[in-house]
Amino acid sequence: MPDQLPRRRALLRALVAGAAGVGGVAVAARTGLLSGDRPAGGDFTGLPRLQLSADGGSDVAALEVTLGDDLLPKVGHGRWLSARLPTTTHSMVGFVWPRDAEAPSLEVSSRRDGTWSAWRTVPVLHDLPDEDDPEWHGRSGTQLLWIGPADGVRIKAHGHRPAGLTLVLLHPRRRDTDALSADPLRRTDAAMTVVARPAMSGRAVWGADESWRNGGPRYDTTIEQVHVHHTANSNDYAEDDVPALLRGIYRYHTHSLGWSDIAYNFLVDRFGRAWVGRAGGAARPVRGAHTLGFNATSTGIAVIGNYEAVAPSTETLTAVVQLAAWKLSMYGRDALGSIAVTSEGSDRFAAHEVVVLPVIDGHRDTNDTACPGQLLYDQLGEIRRQVAERIQAAQTPPVTITTPFAMAGDPLVGATLTVTPGVFSPPDATVTYTWMRNGVPTGDDPSLSSRVVAPEDLGQQISVRVDLQRTGYVAASQFLDPTAPVETQALLQVRAWARRGRIRVTVTGTAPGVVGPLPGDLLVKIDKRPRRTVPITAGTVVARFLDFGKGEHQVKVVYRGGPTVRRARVTTTVQVRK
Repeated sequence: MPDQLPRRRALLRALVAGAAGVGGVAVAARTGLLSGDRPAGGDFTGLPRLQLSADGGSDVAALEVTLGDDLLPKVGHGRWLSARLPTTTHSMVGFVWPRDAEAPSLEVSSRRDGTWSAWRTVPVLHDLPDEDDPEWHGRSGTQLLWIGPADGVRIKAHGHRPAGLTLVLLHPRRRDTDALSADPLRRTDAAMTVVARPAMSGRAVWGADESWRNGGPRYDTTIEQVHVHHTANSNDYAEDDVPALLRGIYRYHTHSLGWSDIAYNFLVDRFGRAWVGRAGGAARPVRGAHTLGFNATSTGIAVIGNYEAVAPSTETLTAVVQLAAWKLSMYGRDALGSIAVTSEGSDRFAAHEVVVLPVIDGHRDTNDTACPGQLLYDQLGEIRRQVAERIQAAQTPPVTITTPFAMAGDPLVGATLTVTPGVFSPPDATVTYTWMRNGVPTGDDPSLSSRVVAPEDLGQQISVRVDLQRTGYVAASQFLDPTAPVETQALLQVRAWARRGRIRVTVTGTAPGVVGPLPGDLLVKIDKRPRRTVPITAGTVVARFLDFGKGEHQVKVVYRGGPTVRRARVTTTVQVRK
């Protein structure tokens, strides 16, 4: 093995240099991507390290290496297997090959934190431009896997290893701004829309390098369909990973596959956030490169992750619904319907073939692919239903509240809270009230606009939702701000006795809703003598005082209050007779 190492290093250098001019990674040849003089140790058996580097000013490090016999040797009939290849840090893995070559079956294993992962299949990418599109002349490839920071990769190929098969490693560095909240765009567009534009983060927010785009965007004349995709990578990415992940996908599509821009019009992450993908204006019918044969009259929404075995979250589905409703409403499409479209040529439908497809479909409906994953595909019916509801709601006049409702009253046990009426149109709308305790409905009669604060409300916040309904109108709701936590009033019973110059004061303290002694203590003062602090240890407290002369004396008792119990004060007199 030692006498083979220099030859292995030289071959790796040659392979990297040969790959350097492909897909816009000429920087590889300039900077030298292999630190061959410093072999990796551990379980890499002295192999030189594959080293990623970034173009000037970019924070996405990349490497493309052609996989020939030296890196991916044949180990059996129709099987190829690489050694454990050491790398500098990478977090995304993909493969590309010439457009006209047969697609291979590929698997990868990655080394993270010193441990090699199980083998993962790398799906062939079917998110493609149409054959008559200038972007078609790029390369074919796989989906881009997000694996997280890794320093080693191992590769399997089955069935076929095409000439020119190239490994793509990417590592988009996380920026400080990636941890900031997404910047939702909600501006008004010149185009007439029915459904309101949903919140989405633009390309500048996720850090798109506009110099990577090749030429300007192309525009379709209409939108007839929404194609739903998944990116088929991992589902364990963090919120702060998403901008870097998008930058990696963008670079893979433009540099490795040779497309003009990121393929998808929109992307949605597993946290329910929407991101603008392809440039050209989110409100415009920008032609994407996501659904081979069917890009000409559609928009593409890709959900980031693999939904073959993991179900999408409610938040994710809601974001897809909002985007689809917005885009389809501009063109009067029926989300529950189907439409006849002409294929421009896919691996399922020949060019010029007229196909009847759902207005909202999954990628597998148009191409030979598992995309968007079975568990996301299973949700398309619900997505269609919710999109239709949103479009219908936007076309139906709403009940409008012109003067808001308000809540009046003291949040005190035994007091009454009342909703003062607002002004609304139409004026004959039915009004109901949902009273809530810490956000949970109390079960009170929904026709009641007032409510007596109960002992069980103590320490809770009371709020109310006002709902207005009228046939032929979209219902309206108003949430009234919750009260401060409900309090109760301390009640003091004070008795004072005098005998032979001694005064005894007995205080019994209670409060509605409080079980046991009141929290805190009492202040007891007679005349102008110093007050005495008496801890409350039981329901009744006794305080004794000495040396009072004959006559009437004033007794003051103050309870200073406690958590959720309000202050109380009682004054009485006692007669001393000698």
